[in-house]
Amino acid sequence: MATSSYPIILTDLATARCVVVGGGQVAERKVAGLIAAGARPLVISPVLTPTLAAWRDAGQLDQLPRRFKEDDLAGAVLVIAATDERATNARIAVEARRCGVLVNVADDPGAGSFHTVATLRRGALLLTVSTGGSSPALAARLRSELAGRYGPEYTRVLSFAAALRDLPESRLPGALRDALLAWLCSEQALGWLREGSDDLVAAVIQGALGPQRAEVAA
Repeated sequence: MATSSYPIILTDLATARCVVVGGGQVAERKVAGLIAAGARPLVISPVLTPTLAAWRDAGQLDQLPRRFKEDDLAGAVLVIAATDERATNARIAVEARRCGVLVNVADDPGAGSFHTVATLRRGALLLTVSTGGSSPALAARLRSELAGRYGPEYTRVLSFAAALRDLPESRLPGALRDALLAWLCSEQALGWLREGSDDLVAAVIQGALGPQRAEVAA
């Protein structure tokens, strides 16, 4: 595995053609990540795990109930090769590179052009951990540590912050906006949100805005 890499976050996957080849447990984990990112993946496999089948029935993914064909990658933004056949995964990787499509190979990360990372989501906050594919177990452990450090209160922080940023300059001067955004990251604000005291945070913000300004609520 190369030590150099260029991290990116793909957005607007709702309209992107994301292909996952395989219908087993590995494919299930990959599909779960794509669905969480807003995608509706196309899964190519004659059989699916019960969970994948349930997601298909719920309209969260599409299925081609057959084996992979080279023309399945037409128009794809990314493809994940997650079958239980190493030769098939390698063939998918070759075809993806030929078509200029980003490809992840589940059983051989070095054969692909990208690898997935351990992620922790707290609303709009996205924390990722990568070991370059060398140790998924270490990535999972670090993700668990982050989950303990960054709890659900960070979802609320960003909700309040987004509400403040939505106010125009005429209603919330830049200096006051910056001060409130900084305060939201303070131990006082985080402590209140951790305890579920969102009303105290809202009261401080409203007090800073003054009665003449519109209410801000996350």
